[in-house]
Amino acid sequence: MFSGAPRLTRIFRRSNFKGYTFIEVLVAMAIFSSMVMLATMALNQGLRQYKGLMEKGVNFWDKAKYLWIDSSFGAVVDYYVYKEKAGWFPYFYGDSEKISYISLSPLAGDLPVIAWIVKENRDNGLFAVVYYELPVYTKTCRELDWDYVGGDYKKGNSLTLLDGVQSIDIEFYGFDVLGRNAEWSQNFDGSKRRSLPSTVKMTYVSGNKKQTLLFCINTNTMRKADYNDTQ
Repeated sequence: MFSGAPRLTRIFRRSNFKGYTFIEVLVAMAIFSSMVMLATMALNQGLRQYKGLMEKGVNFWDKAKYLWIDSSFGAVVDYYVYKEKAGWFPYFYGDSEKISYISLSPLAGDLPVIAWIVKENRDNGLFAVVYYELPVYTKTCRELDWDYVGGDYKKGNSLTLLDGVQSIDIEFYGFDVLGRNAEWSQNFDGSKRRSLPSTVKMTYVSGNKKQTLLFCINTNTMRKADYNDTQ
Protein backbone atom coordinates (compact mmCIF):
# COMPACT_ATOMS: atom_id res chain seq x y z
CA MET A 1 0.00 0.00 0.00
CA PHE A 2 2.92 2.36 0.81
CA SER A 3 5.30 1.00 -1.79
CA GLY A 4 5.45 4.37 -3.54
CA ALA A 5 6.94 6.15 -0.50
CA PRO A 6 10.59 5.12 -1.08
CA ARG A 7 10.24 6.17 -4.71
CA LEU A 8 9.00 9.64 -3.76
CA THR A 9 11.88 9.96 -1.31
CA ARG A 10 14.37 9.18 -4.05
CA ILE A 11 12.74 11.75 -6.34
CA PHE A 12 13.00 14.51 -3.71
CA ARG A 13 16.60 13.60 -3.02
CA ARG A 14 17.48 13.85 -6.70
CA SER A 15 15.69 17.24 -7.03
CA ASN A 16 17.99 20.24 -7.05
CA PHE A 17 16.04 22.43 -4.52
CA LYS A 18 18.18 25.28 -3.21
CA GLY A 19 17.08 28.04 -0.73
CA TYR A 20 18.31 31.66 -0.47
CA THR A 21 21.52 32.28 1.40
CA PHE A 22 21.80 34.90 4.15
CA ILE A 23 23.93 37.16 1.92
CA GLU A 24 21.36 37.02 -0.89
CA VAL A 25 18.63 38.04 1.58
CA LEU A 26 20.74 40.95 2.81
CA VAL A 27 21.41 42.12 -0.76
CA ALA A 28 17.71 41.92 -1.64
CA MET A 29 16.77 43.88 1.49
CA ALA A 30 19.40 46.51 0.71
CA ILE A 31 18.09 46.93 -2.85
CA PHE A 32 14.49 47.15 -1.60
CA SER A 33 15.44 49.71 1.08
CA SER A 34 17.28 51.81 -1.49
CA MET A 35 14.25 51.78 -3.80
CA VAL A 36 11.95 52.80 -0.92
CA MET A 37 14.34 55.59 0.10
CA LEU A 38 14.58 56.93 -3.47
CA ALA A 39 10.82 56.79 -3.87
CA THR A 40 10.34 58.65 -0.57
CA MET A 41 12.86 61.32 -1.58
CA ALA A 42 11.14 61.79 -4.94
CA LEU A 43 7.75 62.03 -3.24
CA ASN A 44 8.98 64.60 -0.72
CA GLN A 45 10.58 66.67 -3.47
CA GLY A 46 7.36 66.54 -5.48
CA LEU A 47 5.34 67.63 -2.45
CA ARG A 48 7.74 70.53 -1.80
CA GLN A 49 7.49 71.66 -5.41
CA TYR A 50 3.69 71.36 -5.31
CA LYS A 51 3.54 73.37 -2.08
CA GLY A 52 5.79 76.02 -3.59
CA LEU A 53 3.63 76.26 -6.69
CA MET A 54 0.49 76.48 -4.57
CA GLU A 55 2.00 79.26 -2.45
CA LYS A 56 3.04 81.14 -5.58
CA GLY A 57 -0.43 80.63 -6.99
CA VAL A 58 -2.04 82.01 -3.84
CA ASN A 59 0.35 84.97 -3.80
CA PHE A 60 -0.35 85.61 -7.46
CA TRP A 61 -4.10 85.51 -6.83
CA ASP A 62 -3.76 87.95 -3.91
CA LYS A 63 -1.76 90.33 -6.09
CA ALA A 64 -4.25 89.92 -8.95
CA LYS A 65 -7.13 90.84 -6.62
CA TYR A 66 -5.24 93.89 -5.39
CA LEU A 67 -4.46 95.03 -8.94
CA TRP A 68 -8.06 94.54 -10.00
CA ILE A 69 -9.61 96.43 -7.06
CA ASP A 70 -7.06 99.19 -7.64
CA SER A 71 -8.32 99.34 -11.24
CA SER A 72 -11.90 99.45 -9.96
CA PHE A 73 -11.18 102.48 -7.78
CA GLY A 74 -9.16 104.08 -10.55
CA ALA A 75 -12.17 103.86 -12.85
CA VAL A 76 -14.63 105.50 -10.44
CA VAL A 77 -16.84 107.89 -12.39
CA ASP A 78 -18.69 110.98 -11.15
CA TYR A 79 -22.17 109.55 -11.65
CA TYR A 80 -24.47 112.41 -10.70
CA VAL A 81 -27.72 111.65 -8.90
CA TYR A 82 -30.38 113.84 -7.35
CA LYS A 83 -31.72 113.78 -3.80
CA GLU A 84 -34.24 116.01 -2.07
CA LYS A 85 -32.62 118.78 -0.01
CA ALA A 86 -29.20 117.75 -1.33
CA GLY A 87 -29.61 118.51 -5.02
CA TRP A 88 -27.29 116.96 -7.59
CA PHE A 89 -24.06 115.32 -6.44
CA PRO A 90 -21.56 112.62 -7.57
CA TYR A 91 -22.58 109.28 -6.07
CA PHE A 92 -20.14 107.99 -3.45
CA TYR A 93 -20.55 106.79 0.09
CA GLY A 94 -18.03 105.32 2.50
CA ASP A 95 -17.79 104.60 6.21
CA SER A 96 -16.28 101.98 8.52
CA GLU A 97 -18.69 99.28 7.29
CA LYS A 98 -18.96 99.75 3.53
CA ILE A 99 -17.92 101.71 0.46
CA SER A 100 -20.26 102.33 -2.46
CA TYR A 101 -19.38 103.91 -5.82
CA ILE A 102 -19.91 103.75 -9.57
CA SER A 103 -17.08 102.24 -11.62
CA LEU A 104 -16.34 101.71 -15.30
CA SER A 105 -14.16 98.68 -14.48
CA PRO A 106 -16.50 95.80 -13.57
CA LEU A 107 -15.48 92.40 -12.27
CA ALA A 108 -17.37 90.76 -15.13
CA GLY A 109 -18.92 92.15 -18.30
CA ASP A 110 -18.37 95.58 -19.79
CA LEU A 111 -21.21 97.67 -18.33
CA PRO A 112 -20.66 100.34 -15.67
CA VAL A 113 -21.50 98.97 -12.22
CA ILE A 114 -22.56 100.10 -8.81
CA ALA A 115 -19.99 98.55 -6.48
CA TRP A 116 -20.09 97.80 -2.77
CA ILE A 117 -17.12 96.85 -0.64
CA VAL A 118 -18.61 95.48 2.57
CA LYS A 119 -17.10 94.50 5.91
CA GLU A 120 -18.74 91.24 7.03
CA ASN A 121 -18.62 89.32 10.31
CA ARG A 122 -17.49 85.70 10.36
CA ASP A 123 -18.58 83.02 12.84
CA ASN A 124 -15.09 82.80 14.33
CA GLY A 125 -15.13 86.44 15.43
CA LEU A 126 -13.01 87.59 12.50
CA PHE A 127 -14.00 89.73 9.52
CA ALA A 128 -14.04 89.54 5.75
CA VAL A 129 -14.03 92.28 3.13
CA VAL A 130 -16.22 91.34 0.16
CA TYR A 131 -16.75 93.14 -3.13
CA TYR A 132 -20.19 93.12 -4.80
CA GLU A 133 -21.41 94.69 -8.02
CA LEU A 134 -24.55 95.18 -10.10
CA PRO A 135 -25.02 96.93 -13.46
CA VAL A 136 -25.90 100.54 -12.75
CA TYR A 137 -27.85 101.27 -15.95
CA THR A 138 -29.61 104.60 -15.21
CA LYS A 139 -30.60 104.07 -11.58
CA THR A 140 -31.65 106.94 -9.37
CA CYS A 141 -30.13 107.67 -5.97
CA ARG A 142 -33.10 106.04 -4.27
CA GLU A 143 -32.74 102.89 -6.38
CA LEU A 144 -29.01 102.70 -5.64
CA ASP A 145 -29.64 103.01 -1.91
CA TRP A 146 -32.41 100.39 -2.05
CA ASP A 147 -30.10 97.87 -3.75
CA TYR A 148 -28.11 97.80 -0.52
CA VAL A 149 -30.94 98.17 1.99
CA GLY A 150 -33.00 95.48 0.26
CA GLY A 151 -30.04 93.11 -0.07
CA ASP A 152 -30.18 93.00 -3.87
CA TYR A 153 -26.48 93.85 -4.05
CA LYS A 154 -25.67 90.22 -3.18
CA LYS A 155 -27.43 88.98 -6.33
CA GLY A 156 -24.65 90.16 -8.63
CA ASN A 157 -20.99 89.26 -9.02
CA SER A 158 -18.85 89.13 -5.89
CA LEU A 159 -15.27 88.60 -4.81
CA THR A 160 -13.74 88.13 -1.36
CA LEU A 161 -10.90 90.63 -1.08
CA LEU A 162 -9.80 89.84 2.48
CA ASP A 163 -10.71 87.02 4.86
CA GLY A 164 -9.75 86.13 8.41
CA VAL A 165 -9.13 89.79 9.26
CA GLN A 166 -8.94 90.69 12.94
CA SER A 167 -9.78 94.37 12.42
CA ILE A 168 -10.06 96.90 9.62
CA ASP A 169 -10.16 100.68 9.47
CA ILE A 170 -11.23 102.63 6.38
CA GLU A 171 -10.36 106.27 5.75
CA PHE A 172 -10.99 108.68 2.90
CA TYR A 173 -8.98 111.67 1.75
CA GLY A 174 -10.82 114.30 -0.20
CA PHE A 175 -11.88 117.91 -0.57
CA ASP A 176 -14.92 119.26 1.21
CA VAL A 177 -16.50 121.81 -1.12
CA LEU A 178 -18.60 123.32 1.63
CA GLY A 179 -15.80 123.38 4.19
CA ARG A 180 -13.20 124.40 1.60
CA ASN A 181 -10.58 122.06 2.99
CA ALA A 182 -9.02 118.66 2.27
CA GLU A 183 -8.52 116.09 5.02
CA TRP A 184 -8.63 112.43 6.05
CA SER A 185 -11.95 111.30 7.48
CA GLN A 186 -13.63 108.05 8.50
CA ASN A 187 -16.66 108.70 6.33
CA PHE A 188 -17.26 110.32 2.99
CA ASP A 189 -20.71 111.19 1.66
CA GLY A 190 -20.90 112.56 -1.87
CA SER A 191 -24.20 114.28 -1.10
CA LYS A 192 -22.45 116.39 1.55
CA ARG A 193 -18.96 116.74 0.07
CA ARG A 194 -20.16 117.49 -3.47
CA SER A 195 -17.10 115.61 -4.76
CA LEU A 196 -15.34 112.26 -4.83
CA PRO A 197 -12.47 111.34 -2.51
CA SER A 198 -9.02 111.22 -4.07
CA THR A 199 -7.71 108.33 -1.94
CA VAL A 200 -9.16 105.40 -0.03
CA LYS A 201 -7.04 103.79 2.69
CA MET A 202 -7.73 100.38 4.23
CA THR A 203 -5.68 99.42 7.28
CA TYR A 204 -6.24 95.88 8.52
CA VAL A 205 -4.73 93.38 10.95
CA SER A 206 -4.39 89.77 9.85
CA GLY A 207 -2.36 87.21 11.79
CA ASN A 208 -1.32 89.99 14.19
CA LYS A 209 0.32 91.75 11.25
CA LYS A 210 -0.81 95.26 10.32
CA GLN A 211 -1.01 96.14 6.63
CA THR A 212 -2.27 99.12 4.64
CA LEU A 213 -3.81 99.32 1.18
CA LEU A 214 -4.08 102.62 -0.71
CA PHE A 215 -6.37 103.15 -3.69
CA CYS A 216 -6.46 106.28 -5.82
CA ILE A 217 -9.52 107.75 -7.54
CA ASN A 218 -8.55 109.58 -10.70
CA THR A 219 -11.78 111.42 -11.49
CA ASN A 220 -11.71 115.11 -10.51
CA THR A 221 -15.18 116.46 -9.74
CA MET A 222 -14.08 119.89 -8.58
CA ARG A 223 -14.86 121.43 -11.97
CA LYS A 224 -18.45 120.23 -11.60
CA ALA A 225 -18.99 121.51 -8.08
CA ASP A 226 -21.71 123.91 -9.27
CA TYR A 227 -23.62 121.20 -11.14
CA ASN A 228 -26.20 121.05 -8.35
CA ASP A 229 -27.39 124.53 -9.34
CA THR A 230 -29.06 123.03 -12.41
CA GLN A 231 -31.81 120.42 -12.52
